[in-house]
Amino acid sequence: MENLVLILSCLPKVGKKTILYFIENMMDKPKDESDLLDMFIEMKNVNRRIVIPTIEQIKESINKSEIIIRNSQKLNIKYVDILNNNFPNKLKSIENPPVMLFYKGNYDSLKKDNSIAIIGSRKANLEGLKGAYKLGTIFGRQNYSVVSGLAIGCDEQAHRGCVDVKGNSVAVLPCGLDHTYPSINEKLSQDILKNNGCLVSEYPIGINIFKTNFIERDRIQSGLSSGVIVCETNIKGGTMHTANFAINQKRVLACLDIDCSGNQKLTKENRCMVIKDEKDLNAFKLEIEKFNKSYKTNNTVEYSQQLKLKPLK
Repeated sequence: MENLVLILSCLPKVGKKTILYFIENMMDKPKDESDLLDMFIEMKNVNRRIVIPTIEQIKESINKSEIIIRNSQKLNIKYVDILNNNFPNKLKSIENPPVMLFYKGNYDSLKKDNSIAIIGSRKANLEGLKGAYKLGTIFGRQNYSVVSGLAIGCDEQAHRGCVDVKGNSVAVLPCGLDHTYPSINEKLSQDILKNNGCLVSEYPIGINIFKTNFIERDRIQSGLSSGVIVCETNIKGGTMHTANFAINQKRVLACLDIDCSGNQKLTKENRCMVIKDEKDLNAFKLEIEKFNKSYKTNNTVEYSQQLKLKPLK
């Protein structure tokens, strides 16, 4: 049965946790709808929370998944799920991983060892905006994938700095790729694609945007990256969510030395490296190299302990 994860996601009362439970406990992929129904019945015997679909619902879900794939292909949107060996390994290893990805553009840019998330406030001051742009150019020139969320403010400046030097940038969207959010950055999204970058989302086309989508998007930004740099943030907001995910996912976290409440909180509580100058930036890059080496040998936990970062409360 092709596109099993997408089929499961189209079933009523089947969420991401159920899909992950299903994947972890199935012995073989189901061959057809009857086989899938039998698997649900077997798992219900072990986990009473599982809701067993009807055979008609399974058939409808298969049809719906085929329509999503077909209409996505018309928009040059491709699909990969967590059962695929080509799914980004960094995302597979995080807590609450996405179970599927829809993407446009250069998929390899999602899988680079050298990938840096550059993030910050939508309402950043000039110093934060300039910092995001400069970091985008620096890492873009050095063949890193620059990951961000395409939002107005620091995100767009990081993307713009990267594409201005012909670098690879990755934009993680909180919606299906049949439209751009925010729409004002449509041209920027096209520039990302023209420069061999990628647009990616865990949501299929036709999905409405909910407030929770933005927080879920944040975990993917850090999850795709070896390290995260906070340009400017207040104590509350999406940027701090991403910083929290970065620490919990054992990524290298840094922030610019800017007089802003969120930056100062991260710095004073020893939750990140601080970047004041080129020397600090080079030290950050060395930590990224250490992370990549340790990640390949499955020692990410040991590495995070070396950095002595505290989880955010």
